[in-house]
Amino acid sequence: MPNQDTGRDRTGTADLDAALEFLTRLGTDALECGYATAAAEQMVLSCAGAWGLSQVTVTGMGRVLLVQCDDGQGHLVSRMGEAAGLDSFDCDRMRRIKAVARATVTERLDPATACHRLATADDGPAVFPWWWVQAGGMLLAFCICVQIGGSIAAALLAAVIQLVVNVTGRGFGAYGVPKLFGVAVQAALAGSLGGLCHLAGWLTVAQAATVIATTWVLIAPLPQLISTAIDMVSADSMSALVRALGAGLIIGGIVLGGLLVLSLSWRFDLGVAVNADLPVLPVWLGVVFAVLGAIGNALFNAGGSGLLLPAAVAGLVTASVNQTLIHLGNMPSAWAGPIAAVVLGFLAAACADPLRLPMSALALVGITGALLPGLIVCQGLILSVYQVSGVGYFVQAGAVCVALGVGASLGVYLWSVLARRG
Repeated sequence: MPNQDTGRDRTGTADLDAALEFLTRLGTDALECGYATAAAEQMVLSCAGAWGLSQVTVTGMGRVLLVQCDDGQGHLVSRMGEAAGLDSFDCDRMRRIKAVARATVTERLDPATACHRLATADDGPAVFPWWWVQAGGMLLAFCICVQIGGSIAAALLAAVIQLVVNVTGRGFGAYGVPKLFGVAVQAALAGSLGGLCHLAGWLTVAQAATVIATTWVLIAPLPQLISTAIDMVSADSMSALVRALGAGLIIGGIVLGGLLVLSLSWRFDLGVAVNADLPVLPVWLGVVFAVLGAIGNALFNAGGSGLLLPAAVAGLVTASVNQTLIHLGNMPSAWAGPIAAVVLGFLAAACADPLRLPMSALALVGITGALLPGLIVCQGLILSVYQVSGVGYFVQAGAVCVALGVGASLGVYLWSVLARRG
């Protein structure tokens, strides 16, 4: 039984010390930028295997990552690192980190060189100017608003409000404001701006609801829910719990901000209650806006030019499957969406390595472009402003988001089973 030693004096060689340093930082950086725990662990193991390290184990526990190996003298040495957070999703950083890991394996980089490349991975120029990133978010908001029945005027206002809300959130993040309070302000700001547009006579109550619902679903922690589902499928309960708690805080912030907006709306006379059923786009137009929305999300998450075409394909495939199940299979959208997510997760896992793109990025752009439950949130919001309980709609929207994550993770799992048998 080897003895455990976590100190540098027992690592044996400087190379082993540098290797542990690189592997630990690689794993924590991967967690920080949005990789699921299982994907981060596999990335670390592949690099350790390229260096011929023996008895390597990589254990992710929430934000903590532990790397252990044998030093060749019968001693078990380990290094522990901690990610700054698990609520970020940066496609460009994911791509750069994966490129360093791939180079470490294919080019047989020595540990010192690998450490240097990882340290400088974020030093390159941004893939897009900042205004392109914000334009992507505005395009995504425009497309989602149209998809859930908003007019062109409402969609344009949704794009502008999304810009204001996103910039506000980035400002809170820069000043270290706790996520719960920052998201609550963002949700309240979105609701207030949508309400002001109605009071100004620019939007009807239903159109204002589409604008607010669009912004709220974009604040929702969909990346964390997808990663949580993948961790659950991988039996990594600790990481899944930490991610779920983080997602719960964001959802709690949306609830707090939403309750504030609703309490203010009840002070105004909004006229006769309107029908919560909104117009539905023709199938072909829904698919077009799903593709555009996926491209917008790729820009919004700094995915780089290499993600734009795959994002368009992901949006096209996902929307086509979803619309086919709904219109030809007469399947409720609450079931069609998760099934389409299974197909998307399978294809994302199959194409990630050949395209050299993060699997979760491909899944996210497809889901965000075509499957977000904005219509359900909008229907609940319309009922709530007239003091009729819309809780059932909001609960259904949350369940759909979770189901989309589970569906995508099931698709990833099915691909892994097929790949192992192949």
